[in-house]
Amino acid sequence: MNRLSHNLSLITIVCGLSIVSLTSCNANKNGTDDVIITVNDPGEKIFPFNDFFRLEKRVYVSAEGEYFLSDIHDIHVTEKYAFILDYSQSISKIDLESGEIVSQLHQQGRGPQDYLYPLGICGDDKYLYLLDAGSNVHIYDFDLKHQDKISLDGIPSPASFCKIKEGYVFLNSFENDSIGKFIITDGRCRLKDSYLKTPREDSPRGVASATMYFTQKFFIPDSYGKVLCHNSKDDAVYLYDGKNLVKKCQFKLDEDLLGTPGVYIKQIFSPNGNILVNYFTNGKGDYAYYDKNCNLIAQGIGGGELPFFPICQIGNKLVTAFTTDDEVGAELPGKSIQAQIIIHCAK
Repeated sequence: MNRLSHNLSLITIVCGLSIVSLTSCNANKNGTDDVIITVNDPGEKIFPFNDFFRLEKRVYVSAEGEYFLSDIHDIHVTEKYAFILDYSQSISKIDLESGEIVSQLHQQGRGPQDYLYPLGICGDDKYLYLLDAGSNVHIYDFDLKHQDKISLDGIPSPASFCKIKEGYVFLNSFENDSIGKFIITDGRCRLKDSYLKTPREDSPRGVASATMYFTQKFFIPDSYGKVLCHNSKDDAVYLYDGKNLVKKCQFKLDEDLLGTPGVYIKQIFSPNGNILVNYFTNGKGDYAYYDKNCNLIAQGIGGGELPFFPICQIGNKLVTAFTTDDEVGAELPGKSIQAQIIIHCAK
């Protein structure tokens, strides 16, 4: 089995559930209904993804040259380049036209510009940002030159983040009664606000409890300062508009699925302001698609000739990236490649 087949098999093993019902219940303090989406038994992939998402670009990452890619952990895409963080803790800059890896950064260590362990990357129009498990945010220009390092002393255990116009949004991976699950900071990572404070009744007051998270994005930012936030603890989705955090909807499992091992919501995207949900269960995969008001557009999305396993969203672009077989001719006649980057746009 080549590396592409192996990767796709792993993804297939842990993919999704279909959604079949929408109900409204008690009004929240903002005057809107709490929308509850019930997850039922896995369905079939009825709709090809190209009914809703068009292929914009497919990039073959060349294996020719001095740089090597490990399995892909995270990615950020600009108009001309892709920046891949892989599991060797390296960041690679890839030309989206040629597929060439033009430069690579590996600066793991304990020096002033080093990172201890990168948890993820994101970017804006000017810079690339790296969240370090050593409680720092490192800032690079698009030539991968280090520009700044910001301490996260006021945030107990950031597990994921995104850049917004005037600062950052962090996911706190510890739960206590002193700080919330979603943390808003200014541009120097100083605490401005926090949401979803959840004291644990089974722990002494103020004692934090760690939570394990899958490698995934918990935030989908747009160009207007709004961020869709996914709280994987209760599978609720919130919208941060720059001032307030408003609950949009919540997912729950059908009673027949409660207690079923391996069933969970993996990731949520928001192309065109709609909601695309990826579910995972044992052996089957699926996506479901909702409009801005959480009305079902289609369930059972996933058929198509090209792989459609987005790992991040940039604007309205859904980015799929995976390593593949680097033997000559494995994907293209006479050419050896390391990875593929596939970009879809919402129609």
